[in-house]
Formats: sequence, C-alpha cells, structure tokens
Amino acid sequence: MKIWNNFIKITCLFTLIIGYQNVEAQQNIAQQAYALLDHHCIACHGPDGTFTENLVIDSAQGLINSGAIIPKKPGESKLYTRLHEKDPAKRMPLGQPQLSPAAIRTIGSWIQAGARSWDIQHDVTFIPTSQMLTAMQVHLEKLDTFDRPYVRYFTMTHLYNAGVGPDALAASRVALSKLVNSLSWGSEIIKPKPVEDTRDTIFYIDLRDYEWDTREVWTELENVYPYAMEFDATTQAGLLSMLTDLRTEMTCEVPFVYVDWFLATASLPPLYHDILALPETEQELEQELGIDVARNLRSAPGVRVWRAGTNDSGVSNHNRVVERHTSRYGAYWKSHDFAGSAGAQNIFTHPLSFERDGGEVIFNLPNGLQAYYISDGAGNRIDVAPTDIVSNPAASDPAVRNGLSCIGCHTEGMKEIEDDVRSVIEQTDTPPVR
Repeated sequence: MKIWNNFIKITCLFTLIIGYQNVEAQQNIAQQAYALLDHHCIACHGPDGTFTENLVIDSAQGLINSGAIIPKKPGESKLYTRLHEKDPAKRMPLGQPQLSPAAIRTIGSWIQAGARSWDIQHDVTFIPTSQMLTAMQVHLEKLDTFDRPYVRYFTMTHLYNAGVGPDALAASRVALSKLVNSLSWGSEIIKPKPVEDTRDTIFYIDLRDYEWDTREVWTELENVYPYAMEFDATTQAGLLSMLTDLRTEMTCEVPFVYVDWFLATASLPPLYHDILALPETEQELEQELGIDVARNLRSAPGVRVWRAGTNDSGVSNHNRVVERHTSRYGAYWKSHDFAGSAGAQNIFTHPLSFERDGGEVIFNLPNGLQAYYISDGAGNRIDVAPTDIVSNPAASDPAVRNGLSCIGCHTEGMKEIEDDVRSVIEQTDTPPVR
C-alpha cells in the first residue's frame, strides 16, 4: 500500500460537530484524523519511521492497544496531550510548528467519538485471477489478429479485491490516463479503455497510439516489473495455459502490469526518462524539438523567445531566469537556476552574462501535455535537482525529482512569473555586463 499512498491522499476537512455522530460521520472524522496523522506524524512514527521506540502509528486499534489513545478520553490520551505541550522540546510533531487549533480539535473529536478505525470497508465481489485472465482473453479475441501484438493491459483488480474504495479507484483511473498520455509522443490524447465485465478494474491500450511501439517501451517496463505472474505447470495448469495464450497472441512476456506500480514507477527516473527517450543533454533535447536557443536569443527576442528574471520564484533558492521558446509542438520553457547570488550568479548585475548552476525544462508534447527535464549547469540530464539550488518547500519531500515533482507542481499548467530585472537595469546608468 506504500505505492498507493503516493497517489491517493484523503482530503482534510476541519469543520466538525461535537456530539452525536452516526456511523458515516464517525468514519469521516476518522479519515480526517488519519489524514492529519499521515501528513504530520507518519514519516517519523509510521511502521517504517525513524522514531518508533515509544510510538508507532500503524492503525487505530494499534494506538489503542499501545495506550497512546484511550477511546472517548482525549485528555488522558498521550497522543493528544503531546499536541498541546507548551514545551517545544516535548510537543509533537517534534521540531515542527504546532498543529492548528482546528487540526487538534479534529484529532480530539475522533478520540472522543471512540477512535474508530480509519480503514473503509466496502462490499467486494472478489475477482479471482482466472476471471481476470479470461476477461483479457475474451477482449483480445474480439480484436483483429494484426492488432493483438500492440495491445497491453493495466489492472487494478488487486486493489479492488483488497477493498480500496470507489473514490480511490476512480482517482487511480484518472491518474493512469494522465500519466500514459504524459509519456506519449503520439499526436492525440487517448484514454486507456476499460475491458468489459471487470468492474472497470482492467484497462487496455494500443502501444501505437502513444508511439510506444517505436521505442520498445513495454520491454523497458517488463525489464523492471517485479510482479510478473508465474504459475506451476502441475497445480495451476489452467492459469498457466491462459497466461501462455496471452503471451503468444501479444508477443510479450508481461501482458499486464499493476496500475499502482506503473503510477509510482513510470512517473520517476529512470523509467520516466526511458519511456520518453529523453536524451542525455539539454542541447540534444533542443535539437530534437527543432529549437536553436542561441539563435533565438541573438536574433528573435520577442518573436521566438521571451525572457524574465526574478529573485522570488518560490522554487529557486536564489535568482531564477525563465525563457519561453516556441517549438514545433507549442512551448519550450527553460529556467536557469543558481547556487548563489554573487558575481556572475547575480542576474541583476549580469543579466546577459550570468553563469547558471542548473536548469529545468518544461516542453509540450505533440498531444499538448507537458514533459519535464532537469539538468546541471552544463546541461547534462539529472534525476534530482540539488536542494541547495531548487526545492519545493510545500512538499513533504522538498527534493525536485524529474517527472512526478514537476507534474505535482504544474497540475494547473505554467506558473506566472513577473520580471524584476528590467526595472533595475533601467534605473542604473551602468550598461549590463555581456
């Protein structure tokens, strides 16, 4: 479930009514309390946390069994009273700002209501593996023989069987569609389609729609996929026969992958880079996109390129220069970031001759969605940007990792930036250093 938790976050609601609560309301307050614990406490006190000697947050019942919570008595519950501590050395979360009064009330109301489990129970009609494989076989047989080698499946049957709720499954379907198309060099946005009679837990794609067939993308996935199914020829002969038929018709070793694994793994390097076939250098990427950065800056400012500089980007720890170049697919946004603000790292004294320490690129794919690239000062591709140059202070992990971090930051598209450099240069008689 760690992979799943990377993508599905429970929405926090801080409005609560103290008093009688029905079962649904108690479930809601339990989920709200868990969202707070997950955000503020799990990193240190979860089962895999770094401070589990005195407190482990694994389940509501586990907290009760350990004595950290006494149902209906928040004032006697250590977990709750530590949130109120006046001494910062004892108050939880340790070394962090105190939780807001509304957040503390939410946790207190959850304990007062009996510290109900935050796990949601759903009625599930279990889908056995045989039924899942049969559904794929039936679907495949309806397709033209020529098309079958290009079909691949994504399944979340295991999540449905585990009791994952309808809202979470729906969010996973949306995320699958967004990520597949964000890894596509195809010209259109094409959603993965559900396979019939599987409660929308199995989806199929045609590799050609995303130009994945031209770069052996599925082979890249097969090489790192850790959950490939294998069946015993004696005790599971029927299942092995179905899997073998799928492999033969589809000419692949792994006919399907888990949706949650794909979301967690393909959204980050190295798979993110491999699937998009991103080159090793920024310069190579620009060549592939038909962009001549130097020529644009020299002869086409205001026509094919626009530039702005700021000392308050919210991501860069120092100056930041942002350029927008036109490309054959739309826009090519390129940032220049710095590890300091002195000398040639100061864009207000060196607006044309600055020396950058790294950069980030956002460019449009043929289908209009965005792709991302992070590089060092020389333009070489890297997986993670150094946090002393850029970071995301709003995230639990401030490191900017190519792919997922960028997708999360730009869910609504490009961020606005206001140029601060021009007004400074215009107010001085000293010509800019070239």
